[in-house]
Amino acid sequence: MDNEDARSDLDVIEHRFLQLVAQPNALALDGAVLGCGVPPRPQSLDLLRDLLLQPRTTWLTKDAVWRELVRRAHAEPDPWLTAAAGMMCPGLKGIARKLGPRYPHGNKIDLHSEILVGFFEALDIAEPGQPRVYSQLYWGAFRRGHELCNRENRNLRRIARFEEVDELGDGHWRRSTVGNADLLLAGAILNNVLTKDEAALVSEICLDGEEPGAVASRHGLSKHACDKRLARAERKLVGFLNSRIPDLAA
Repeated sequence: MDNEDARSDLDVIEHRFLQLVAQPNALALDGAVLGCGVPPRPQSLDLLRDLLLQPRTTWLTKDAVWRELVRRAHAEPDPWLTAAAGMMCPGLKGIARKLGPRYPHGNKIDLHSEILVGFFEALDIAEPGQPRVYSQLYWGAFRRGHELCNRENRNLRRIARFEEVDELGDGHWRRSTVGNADLLLAGAILNNVLTKDEAALVSEICLDGEEPGAVASRHGLSKHACDKRLARAERKLVGFLNSRIPDLAA
């Protein structure tokens, strides 16, 4: 197994950032150009990151550095997208620690990936001239991780409800202490509520606990398209349950 396969995306970004700042060809910005309290000489990015993490560093200095990082990431994605993510990596890992207790799975790799996606999305639309661009990038990453935690917790609550449902021979439904979610999905297919592909997504991701990225790839979907299709299937399934068991949503 490739070493990167065993690490989260944030760990990989940190590793690649350290490669970018390794001497003798460390990626750097010119402090004389940046001004705003940055020492007036070429500054490797690891030294700049340490400077930005110091409590006494002003927002004026942070703005100067991040405006230049955003400008370069837009103009020259390789290597500056990785460089910008590496500069933000301590903050991104801090987000992961804050959200970790709310994320309902033991393996946090998907949470780390979602936080990084949120950062890159915010970086893509960031304007170098806007004030405190750092905050936009940070909160873009936080929001994406927060939404994932909410979505995964909703999924677990739905699964708990699904597993309380069992089918009776007369076509009615009741709460059951045993339950069978597969029968629920089969009933949804037979009643033309879900397609077989939609039911497969619910079964593989929500019931079997497979990683969404792997399921998406197997079904020939992007992760975004898979998320949308799964959310649509879940809405239809919950509507089906509520129509058959009015008190289920109570």
